[in-house]
Amino acid sequence: MNEWLSSNRLVLLFRSNLISRIGAILTTFSFLTMVSFFLLGAFGLLTGPYIGMVTFLILPSFFVAGLSMIPLGLFVHRKHLAERMQLVREQPLSLLRSVGFLTTVNIIVVGVATYQGLHYMDSTEFCGTVCHTVMSPQYESYLTSPHARVHCTECHIGAGASWFVKSKLSGARQVFAVMFDSYQRPIPTPVHNLRPARETCEQCHWPDKFQGHKFVIREHFKQDRESTPYTNVLVMKTGGTNPDGTSSGIHWHIHSGVEVSYIATDEKRLEIPWVKLVDRAAGTEEIFTSGGVDPATPPAGIMRTMDCVDCHNKPSHGFVRATEAINEAIASGRISRELPFIKKVGLAALKNEWVEEGPKKGIGTELTRFYTEEEPLDARTRPLLAPAIETLADIHRRNIYPDMKITWDTYRNLDGHFGCLRCHDGEHRTAAGREIPLTCETCHVIEAYQERNPAILKRLRGD
Repeated sequence: MNEWLSSNRLVLLFRSNLISRIGAILTTFSFLTMVSFFLLGAFGLLTGPYIGMVTFLILPSFFVAGLSMIPLGLFVHRKHLAERMQLVREQPLSLLRSVGFLTTVNIIVVGVATYQGLHYMDSTEFCGTVCHTVMSPQYESYLTSPHARVHCTECHIGAGASWFVKSKLSGARQVFAVMFDSYQRPIPTPVHNLRPARETCEQCHWPDKFQGHKFVIREHFKQDRESTPYTNVLVMKTGGTNPDGTSSGIHWHIHSGVEVSYIATDEKRLEIPWVKLVDRAAGTEEIFTSGGVDPATPPAGIMRTMDCVDCHNKPSHGFVRATEAINEAIASGRISRELPFIKKVGLAALKNEWVEEGPKKGIGTELTRFYTEEEPLDARTRPLLAPAIETLADIHRRNIYPDMKITWDTYRNLDGHFGCLRCHDGEHRTAAGREIPLTCETCHVIEAYQERNPAILKRLRGD
């Protein structure tokens, strides 16, 4: 018995009071569970959106809490510490080895847990799935975006310690907002504390290398019985830096030789009555205003230097308009034009939120009623209805989120007419009368407009 006591004096010391005993149990349980979860997750035997949070955030917190309780218990019951220490005085070297070993283990465990925890908090899984109700709309749109292989933190945080600290402080506020259900619905945009685009977007998209034009074909369909197709063909003047160093086209706005800044008088940056253009090469500065604003007296609002996100405001979280979504589905063949009035009836079905019954059931009921009572289907077209319902329900699910008050046009993309017309409206002028142009040819050349089978496409196909 004395030999056992001698070899387990440190255990007796920890068990000498209730607080330390609970701390030791909590630490041991957290450590064993954390290791088990980590191994099970590594072999794919334990999956789910919350496994990482439990393994790398919650269990390490309990581990550290348990460690803290051990010395706390000894301090609280310090009156009896002398008699407990008598148990270990006979073999101080053994105690030192035990304490040294446990300290080393604890440092390794806490260090690895801290590293893995920070790594997990920077993961797309953590950003998109932990706060499911809040972030589900953004996460779902991200998964189908051109940037689906770019981690959230690469755009929202970027490199550098200061931005890392800022993001964690902001994240802490967001966690409390979720806990107390005080977050805004919908999440307001734009995000005002984003890192400058020159430190994120332009690490991959190099403005000095933008040049040339882009050929764009847009398929549309009328709301008649045949959902008659027509096509718009555009040549977008993407532009950028030319070989001689000059700039042209749409990306002229962010050329290194010019600086475009503006003042928005609303939080969404849609009302822009004041724009300043600095041409460094020419050494000139011009101010364009609208709505009777005095160029010499900038209005109260948000001053920004124009960068990528002023037009490409939804590069990874785009929500399409209902008309655009159904046009794309019909053009790709996921919805058949052989269904009478499918563009019209499908668009009407998409505009309903279907909160109670859900989109698939609601859209299914509406289309089934229409094609039973108003436009009965025959044996050939009836099998086309189920895929159409499935596709429309998927479009609805990806764009409508009643819990977050997101519906059609809640989040508008600004990289088209809607965004351009904030400044290119023909009303922004300098004191000398020069205006920001409002002409189609400024950004694109129209090769075909609302044509059934454009001649330019025939030439390209070699017809």
